[in-house]
Amino acid sequence: MTQHSEAPAKGAETTDDRTAAVADTTGAETVAGEPGGRFSPGQRAIAGYTGLLVLFLVSLLAPSGEGAAYGWWSLLPAVTLFGFILTTHRVLEGFLWSGALATLMVYRGSFATAWMDALYGQLTDPDNISLLVLLTAIGGLIGVFEQMGLAASFAQAASKLARGPRAAGLITAISSILLSNDSYLSASGVGVSMSPLNQRYGLPRTFTASILRSTGETATTLNPIGSTSALVAGLMVAAGYGASEMSVYFEFFPFLFYSMAAVVIGVLLGARIIPVFGPMRRDFEAERAIRAERGAETVSTDSAETGKLPHFLNFLVPVAVVILATLLLGQIQLGFILAIAVTGVLLVAQRFTTIAGYVDSVVDGMKDIFSLVILMALAFVLVHGISMLGFTEFVVDNVSGVIAPQWLPLIIFVVFGATEMLVTLNWSLYILLTPVLVQLSTQIGASTPATVAALLSAGTFGVSAAISSDVGLLTASATRVPLYRHWITNLPYQLIAAVLAIVCFAVVGLLGVGV
Repeated sequence: MTQHSEAPAKGAETTDDRTAAVADTTGAETVAGEPGGRFSPGQRAIAGYTGLLVLFLVSLLAPSGEGAAYGWWSLLPAVTLFGFILTTHRVLEGFLWSGALATLMVYRGSFATAWMDALYGQLTDPDNISLLVLLTAIGGLIGVFEQMGLAASFAQAASKLARGPRAAGLITAISSILLSNDSYLSASGVGVSMSPLNQRYGLPRTFTASILRSTGETATTLNPIGSTSALVAGLMVAAGYGASEMSVYFEFFPFLFYSMAAVVIGVLLGARIIPVFGPMRRDFEAERAIRAERGAETVSTDSAETGKLPHFLNFLVPVAVVILATLLLGQIQLGFILAIAVTGVLLVAQRFTTIAGYVDSVVDGMKDIFSLVILMALAFVLVHGISMLGFTEFVVDNVSGVIAPQWLPLIIFVVFGATEMLVTLNWSLYILLTPVLVQLSTQIGASTPATVAALLSAGTFGVSAAISSDVGLLTASATRVPLYRHWITNLPYQLIAAVLAIVCFAVVGLLGVGV
């Protein structure tokens, strides 16, 4: 076994380092140099569980049974999730108990059995399985990127262009946009390679993670062959609007205000044209303090040679395989699996590792991401539970009958942007509501492209800003940032983009575009 298969490559982290951020999805996080806030983790846990007990008791006053009219009660599990996580900073438990609450509201005394049935049902759903397989495959490829030295090799090549913190941040944003065929690829590939390089220039990992969230899924929706934009365009055609997916895409593209604003913010943030503020400023201060204390032995991950690195093209090959396989075969899961296989052949042929060493790196990467797989499984149960409560239908029914046609896009963005912040349905939201909104906008005389774009913008905001977002989980894992810390440092920038989108949709309403 070569050096690369026996020890972490240059720029790689130890297994404990790599799993720390993912493990923190189940517990509270603190910032380096920060005492943990006004309240201790124990005090937050007591407050969170006390509030949870009260909400469980209050839920017994709600209607029960499948098909019952829950009305405002349907919002309770989503609000519980958000409140519990904000109070305790414990993400996995928030999904667990919120899903249990939704199941209790429907099934009462038999809720334990019903919860297990829901878990089995969601884990055997083909769409859900495909997402879990995708996350596992991404974890395996991330393990290869790190342990085989590919991420360090790409970072080393990028460092020749990134001669300072501004250039490094800008290259991070541009790399993310260039890989925007799918936000998973952007988050995993760029996150794992650029966060160590950025940290060498004093840019904390939360900074890299925020750039990726601003330029990942948002750029995917602005890409005509991006996975999300292709899905929504296909749903519109299936609902009877437009002749082809590409023509439909170019109709709703001008109204993707949130994505446009977020990408611009991500690029400007990377170039340090707009300032860091809020919780992220404390991370920069902590990073400066660490660098000042350690001097030359700062968090630079590329300061010492640990052996010859593979050529950086070995990093680009799996990226190209993922993109081509996804485009040609229509399955991103297969794209990542093929990328793992092709990269293994390349590295073994170049004698950078042995077959056993390569397989070990893949398995280690899958282990690191397994807690995210558990979290997504619990999220599936929660989404199933709130759908049983009529969460989406309640929101739609309370919006559609009280607004003028020209204001429908604005209302859709505001309402579903808020709900997506609570529980991110993402593609499920598009699948459920795109046909409904095509019909609704046609009936009341609203602009169908602007209305669907508003829904897509709301979903994209959820993916980019919500703590429950699968892309957020992957970004936190790839950049090795505790999930709660990533969420709280990223949120202010996404809220700015959302406000700009609201202004733009308001202008659309005032001008009566498409009505």
